[in-house]
Amino acid sequence: MPIQYPHLHLERMSGAIPAWRGKIASTDLHAICQNVSDGGGRLVALWGSDERAQDSGFALHVVLVNETGLVCLSVALPAEQPSYPDISQIFPAADRMQRAVYDLLGIRANDARDHRKWLRHAAWHGFPLRKDFVRDPRPDVEPDDYPFVRVEGQGVHEIAVGPVHAGIIEPGHFRFSVVGEKVLRLEQRFGYAHKASRNASRA
Repeated sequence: MPIQYPHLHLERMSGAIPAWRGKIASTDLHAICQNVSDGGGRLVALWGSDERAQDSGFALHVVLVNETGLVCLSVALPAEQPSYPDISQIFPAADRMQRAVYDLLGIRANDARDHRKWLRHAAWHGFPLRKDFVRDPRPDVEPDDYPFVRVEGQGVHEIAVGPVHAGIIEPGHFRFSVVGEKVLRLEQRFGYAHKASRNASRA
């Protein structure tokens, strides 16, 4: 088994890559992620889904990898106020994934340090990947005031790039805080051309 944890039952998935899947309780998520991290494993992906049509509330899906292979864990969450333990202190890459899951589905990471909206850009009201989402036809009046973290000090410069780029990459806004050629902090913001819901307006 790729992960050893009490009461964890994994099913081998068919395919060329060694992979397993299983269901866990939200209370076990943090400990399992810590177990994988301590063994040198990493977070591959984190996303959510609306399972209410199957009377299952919401679900969080986490893919981890270690030297044995991939493990896809699904966490059942309640339909009312779905939440789960923050894992961004174990896997820093989870921070933006958790913020995107909240912006799109309203599934919140408890005790997360950063709850800033990352994808919405005042373009829609509500959570566009929920099955019952209905786009508000009213024009947007909410200002898109994103609280970028500013780095200050002698010799620090802020360079803003985008969201319109000359290349073919997805529109995104980047703010570099630099001293000379050293980047002190980079903040990104995406979702300007988000197409996840047929009812969601484009930003």
